[in-house]
Amino acid sequence: MAYAPETRQTIKLDEGDVTILLPADLSPKSIGILQIRLEMLAAGLGSGGNENEQSRLRGLAGLAGYLAN
Repeated sequence: MAYAPETRQTIKLDEGDVTILLPADLSPKSIGILQIRLEMLAAGLGSGGNENEQSRLRGLAGLAGYLAN
C-alpha cells in the first residue's frame, strides 16, 4: 500500500513538544473529522478546569485544518 506525502508540524509547549503528522491529501470531510476529534481531546484534557489547555488544543485543531489545506 502506497502512502501519501505527509505534513509534519512540531509545536513547542512548556510541557513538551507536540508533533502533528497528517497525510498531505486530507479531504474536507477528513479535515472536519480531525477538527472535531481534536476539540474533543481538548475538552477531555481541560475537564479539570484548565482553560489554557483547552485553548491550546483548539488552536491545534485549527492548525491541523490549516495545514491540511
